[in-house]
Amino acid sequence: MIVDIVNGFLGSGKTTFIQHMVKQISPLERVVVLVNDFGVVGIDGVLLSGEGLDVVEMTSGCVCCTLAPDLSAQLLKIATRLKPDRVVIEPTGVASIQGLLSVVGGLRLEKHVEAVKVILLLDAADVLSFGENIPSFLRSQIARADVVIINKCDLVPFAAVREIKKAVSTANRCSVVIAAKFGQVAPDQMDAPPDSGGLASGGGGESSSLRRINKNKYSESIAAYQSFSREYPGMFDAKKIEHFFRGFSQLGIIRAKGVFHCAGVWSRIDYVPTSGVTVKELGEGHEKSRVLIIGRGLNSALLERNMQNCLVQP
Repeated sequence: MIVDIVNGFLGSGKTTFIQHMVKQISPLERVVVLVNDFGVVGIDGVLLSGEGLDVVEMTSGCVCCTLAPDLSAQLLKIATRLKPDRVVIEPTGVASIQGLLSVVGGLRLEKHVEAVKVILLLDAADVLSFGENIPSFLRSQIARADVVIINKCDLVPFAAVREIKKAVSTANRCSVVIAAKFGQVAPDQMDAPPDSGGLASGGGGESSSLRRINKNKYSESIAAYQSFSREYPGMFDAKKIEHFFRGFSQLGIIRAKGVFHCAGVWSRIDYVPTSGVTVKELGEGHEKSRVLIIGRGLNSALLERNMQNCLVQP
């Protein structure tokens, strides 16, 4: 089986990219998606399984370290029982690619894994103007990537996309570099020779939310982050929960996402510092509302009170 590791920092658009990619290749291949959310309650697995995909969830840790033995066992089980053509691994956004590669390349999986491709997503607005001064963690991620997708190019000027591409290509001259919007990349783009990578599809337009790279964010270890994750059987007030998410910029939160039942409609709400809050209506098939919030120094009691205040039916 082929293993695609789709990594990237929190909020870079990994899940949306996987949704697009798998829709294109699933008519030709049997695909299993293995998802690792940084919390007890996962969100991405629910969203992907809602697309009719075969999804395996791993929560309450990181597959590159604390869950490494579980990842090895899960991949072995998937290879022997499900026998897919391809496994797509979506690690949590704070995972080390080096740790993941050591697991996937282990002796237990040697006869089952035909090839491994590392796909890295970068939030264009988040890494704007990093030039040559790339933090060590991000540099190591780029150096180990076969494909680097500069995502969310609609949020930055075209000149900024060229600047990011140049810096990425300098850090890894062998990678394919692709500019994208909304995680939409054709599979054949990722198989192109290095440096041909579809830059012409990059975005333009100015945005007041542009910022320079947060160097601390890319150099901190996984231990620097905490997660708050819960399930809720009740119904939420749509305006209240959206307003709550919009206040995250003041609370040191670097990523938040959730699936909420609001007045008979299921909605996905995402918060990323660079692009703010987005709301998308979902189809049916969800059992409970759920939320995952990641940040530093989280006050779980305060977050829980605010979540309860957003409920219409506790």
